[in-house]
Amino acid sequence: MKSGIFIAFTAAGAAVSSVTALSFPRAAEGQGFIAMPVRQVRPDYSHLSKREAIEVTLKNQQFYYSTDISIGTPAQQVTILLDTGSSELWVNPDCSTAPSAAQAKECSSAGMYNPSRSRTPAVGPIGARRLFYGDASDPNTQTSAEIAYYVDTITMGAGAIVNQTFGVVTKSDGISTGIMGLAPDLKAGYEKGKPYSLILNTLADQDVIGSRAFSLDLRHATSDSGALIYGGLDKGKFIGELLQVPMVNGMKGEPRLAAELSSVGMTLPNQPTKFYDISAADTNVMLDSGTTLTRLHPALARPILADLKAVSDNNGYWIADCSYRTPSLANGGSDSYMSFTFGKKTIRVPFSDFILDMGPSDGQCYVGLVVTTDQQILGDSMMQAGYFVFDWDNKAIHMAQAANCGKEEIIAITNGENAVPSGIVGLCNGPATPDGSVAPAPGASSPSATGNTMPASSPTSAAATGGGGSPTTTGTTTAAPTAAEPSSSSSSDSHNAAPSLLGSDQVFMGLFMSILAILATTAAF
Repeated sequence: MKSGIFIAFTAAGAAVSSVTALSFPRAAEGQGFIAMPVRQVRPDYSHLSKREAIEVTLKNQQFYYSTDISIGTPAQQVTILLDTGSSELWVNPDCSTAPSAAQAKECSSAGMYNPSRSRTPAVGPIGARRLFYGDASDPNTQTSAEIAYYVDTITMGAGAIVNQTFGVVTKSDGISTGIMGLAPDLKAGYEKGKPYSLILNTLADQDVIGSRAFSLDLRHATSDSGALIYGGLDKGKFIGELLQVPMVNGMKGEPRLAAELSSVGMTLPNQPTKFYDISAADTNVMLDSGTTLTRLHPALARPILADLKAVSDNNGYWIADCSYRTPSLANGGSDSYMSFTFGKKTIRVPFSDFILDMGPSDGQCYVGLVVTTDQQILGDSMMQAGYFVFDWDNKAIHMAQAANCGKEEIIAITNGENAVPSGIVGLCNGPATPDGSVAPAPGASSPSATGNTMPASSPTSAAATGGGGSPTTTGTTTAAPTAAEPSSSSSSDSHNAAPSLLGSDQVFMGLFMSILAILATTAAF
């Protein structure tokens, strides 16, 4: 997951004076939003063999995005994964019981929170829950974590929220880094205070931000950092107009940060763009920063893999020639990319992002796409190319082609129907598909988009790289406990939902949780 945060507050609707991009690694103060740098983290698998490293990297994550927060008094800093596929925040309290030196190292490097060391004081434990992560269609991707709930002060840069409920891990299977979930609760949806006040709700309720909205800029694979802005957006990080599309529920009807996909295309050098058939059953996609790979249904994924001449590695992943990763035309290379269209907005994903270089090899790379029969997910292999604004209150997603032209102009998101004003145009120039470009509608025939011969052993279900699992949880949480009103709970419930990193009520998130850990191990943190 990608993380990095930059905090600032500006008056509603007012723009912050431009500063250089070099200022982003530090939190800054303003009024109405919190902007923080998001760092790209690549796990260290140097202690593994080449084959083991590739398998662990793909099953967990080749990279993820993280950000720093501080909890309690005095502040205890922890690094957490940024996840738009789940809703809960949880952290690690102790790394001494990690089952391997590698997991202990990753856990320690992320920092820890010990409730007994906080003078706020911390309240808890006030309930417990077991969270399950992974793709419901692939048992090999599934992991879990057991958490106890506490209440304490959380600081992000110069902004702080009090009486915030979050989880502290008591036991985990294949998970060594905490998570910041930014999606709605799978059961309660966008409702405030249920099952307790989620981070985005609290930020708005305590007037730190103007409304329940945030923007996310993950940056391309060649960049080390991006930005997460609670309650704001940065005009200096995208090309063209920021267009709105409806935020829809997941394929099983549960609340998600999802949208309807209008078309998918592939452009290769000196060839016209080829569009792929999308049936009505394949339009629903979740935008999940906690999943490295994109996960699509067989009818959509297989023709794409065939056109890339991808070969199965017999583990659910697909190998393609690294020459596809030639830099984009803007960088002196060939103009090769995937295109994902939502209504009138098309996001171009260069193959340098969509095809993953796993390090020193014999010219083999992995396609950032796997097959699933469960919830479709657009993971980091797609999201790196887009700039996204998620507006909970208006159930809308605003998107544009991502870019970094060395400028910053942060605008605070207000409240009401036009919290994110229409007509916002980015300050950057560069290649982008014109808005409203014609592409085949879902279900329409697209010449030669189907009928291609797939490589042998094409799976109907494949492992993911993180996140994307149908979240389930057991246990209970109480509604909005505060430091003044501690509560506890011991009953349990269980829910099944479509994939997402961590859902506050049903977390079946997937591999993303496995991030830096080796699968099939159990750690008690």
